[in-house]
Amino acid sequence: MMASGVEGDEYTFRILMKGLCLTNRIGDGFKLLQVMKSREIIPNTVIYNTLLHALCRNGKVGRARSLMNEMEELNDVTFNILISAYCKEENLVQALVLLEKCLNLGFVPDVVTGTKELEVLCNVGCVTETVDILNRLESKGSVLDVVAYKTLVKRFGRLGKVKVGHCLLKEMERKGCLPNVDTYNILVSGCCESEMLDLALDLFNEMKTDGINWNFVTYDTLIKGLCSGGRMEDGFKIVEIMEESKEGSRGRLSPYDSVLYGLYKENQLDEALAFMTQMGKLFPRAVGRSLRILSLCEEGAIEDAKKFFGQILGEGGVPNVLVYDHLIHGFCEGGYMREAFELMNEMVGCGYYPLAPTFNALISGFCRQGMVTSALKLIDDMVVRGCKLDIGSIIPWLMLCVGRGIFKRLLGSFHKC
Repeated sequence: MMASGVEGDEYTFRILMKGLCLTNRIGDGFKLLQVMKSREIIPNTVIYNTLLHALCRNGKVGRARSLMNEMEELNDVTFNILISAYCKEENLVQALVLLEKCLNLGFVPDVVTGTKELEVLCNVGCVTETVDILNRLESKGSVLDVVAYKTLVKRFGRLGKVKVGHCLLKEMERKGCLPNVDTYNILVSGCCESEMLDLALDLFNEMKTDGINWNFVTYDTLIKGLCSGGRMEDGFKIVEIMEESKEGSRGRLSPYDSVLYGLYKENQLDEALAFMTQMGKLFPRAVGRSLRILSLCEEGAIEDAKKFFGQILGEGGVPNVLVYDHLIHGFCEGGYMREAFELMNEMVGCGYYPLAPTFNALISGFCRQGMVTSALKLIDDMVVRGCKLDIGSIIPWLMLCVGRGIFKRLLGSFHKC
């Protein structure tokens, strides 16, 4: 076209730049800029933004920032492109610098860009900064939508900043963005993980007041938190509400396994066994297999218990805390210390922390085989994990440790318990 003497105008160059950038011909895009400048055609903001977007899309954010510095006029799209790119790279410092510049120039990021920046702040735990940026964006006229609010509430919930998340949820409601069951579930989960069980129950009741139906995740999360936190009476009440609801447990074992663990943790082993037996009415196959393993362990038929346990795992079964506990004791009594230790690690990995007698069985087993170092390592490991031991953990191997140069370390570990 130019060879024929036809001069392109700004609109022509804009179309060309768009085509080059869509096909990732970024080098040719820069050449086109030079052609425009050589013909004394000043590239407008749209042309620059098109090239900026292509650079950021291809991970060349630094080069995009340099190009931005050449621009005579910036607009909100310019900042949206670069702030989003820095957020994608989790380069929080540069994202904040550009946001500050954007606001100072009177531009306001769109809801997508604003949400991304707030998410990055949440991810690194900058709670105060997140709330401050949120307030500033809204004061400048930015209106966050329901998706943005829910995203932030969930992020705060997962960070354990439940009170901040709850305040944001209330603010969200005041602005007409109604939360759903998933938003509340995240906050309930955060409460349980932070051991704020009273607030978790308040949120549970608040859901009913607001007309939000509880679902299985609500029940499962709250029952687990209450029972793990020693609030068995409250846990049983939620189980009762769950069973009376239309949805119920949906044929899932996890809420009942949480009750079992709560009873086990309180050392109410007879009550735990009785509860598991009652569970047989709802889950006859799973409970029947668990009782079979317990019976084999009590009979000393460890090989049979081991095979049956492997069969259950192979079929996708999930052992409860009583199965783990009985098998560990059985393995220790049978001298299968490696298997017992691996099973205990698996048990802890499932969120079940063994009682002191279970540790004692492992320690005694190690000592019977002269594995004092392994016993000491187990003590150290369990103390780090926050597990509680008792004097019974010390007696079986105290005599083996005396005179081996590790007595002081033994006493140090015991004082931590």
